[in-house]
Formats: sequence, structure tokens, C-alpha cells
Amino acid sequence: MVRRMSKEGFLPDVDTFNSLLEALCKSGEIDFCVEMLKEAGELGLCPDISTYKVMIPAVSRAGKIDEAFRLLYCAMEEGHRPFPSLYAAIIKGLCKAGRFADAFSFFGDMQVKGHPPNRPVYTMMVKMCVRGGKYVEAANYLVEMTEVGMVPRGQSFDMVVEGLKHCGKHDLARRMDQMEVSLRREC
Repeated sequence: MVRRMSKEGFLPDVDTFNSLLEALCKSGEIDFCVEMLKEAGELGLCPDISTYKVMIPAVSRAGKIDEAFRLLYCAMEEGHRPFPSLYAAIIKGLCKAGRFADAFSFFGDMQVKGHPPNRPVYTMMVKMCVRGGKYVEAANYLVEMTEVGMVPRGQSFDMVVEGLKHCGKHDLARRMDQMEVSLRREC
């Protein structure tokens, strides 16, 4: 499509291209968008961070995690500093695919590379752990949040505590309840 446009003497600007990508991704044309992005690059259209904000979540939701990683690394090679939400999209995709070890590792890499997760990313991580039955890991992320100065939402504590009780980890559930009460007193 982009090649045809360039043959007709029209190459869209990056904003128009991003709008087209977004519309096509929303309609489920992920593979087409990936190909279109490659063609656009070959023709001299330089993607910006907004391009990656459209593509990385879209390919991640579609289960194309390797493509999401490729796009993230392209963005970084081009000098863009990825938002936490771009990491979150990949982490969520990994969790949905049952690849929790990879998600945990990537989450750690995110921190090491100087891209500290924000509260929504931590909250998403807790939620994905709970959905995957990884209650102890979810509890660990809640503790980590507090260690970096964030106060988790009450819903996050509730999900984790219920999961811990359900899997027989009553002592840990009680400690998480106590931690929440302590945090609420401090606020």
C-alpha cells in the first residue's frame, strides 16, 4: 500500500501513517500493518515513538511477542526512550501466553535498563500474576511497589489476598492484609 502510494508520488507524513496504522490495527490487520511498516521504512518514512505506541501493543495483543520485541528494540536503536506502557504491553502478552518466567525476566530487565515501572505497570503485573495463579509472585510485586514508594490499590491487595487464601498460603495472606492496613494508616 505504501509502495503504491509512493509510486503515485505521495508518501504520507508520519502522523498520517500512524493514523492509518492505528485504524488498521483496530480492525485486526496486524500482519498487514507489520508489512506496511517495513515497506514504509524501505521508502524512507521514519517511524516515530507514536508509531511504536500503536504497533507494540497491537502485535502484543495479537500474540506476536517476537515482533513486539523486534519493534521495541528498533525503537531503542532509533534513539526513542520507550514508555513504561510499551514494556507493559509486551509483559502482558507474555503473561497471556503463559510465559511468566519470560515476563518476570523482562520486567527485571526493564528496571535494570533504567526504565522504572510506574504504578499502572506494577498493577498490571499483579493482575496478570493473579490471573495466572501466581499469587506469591503477585504478593512480591505488591511488596516491591511499596519498597519503591508506591501505594498499591486496595483492589490489588484484595485479589492477591483472596488468591493466597485459595491456595492455602494463609500466613502470607495475613501478612499482606497487615501490610495494606499499615499503608492505609500512613496515608
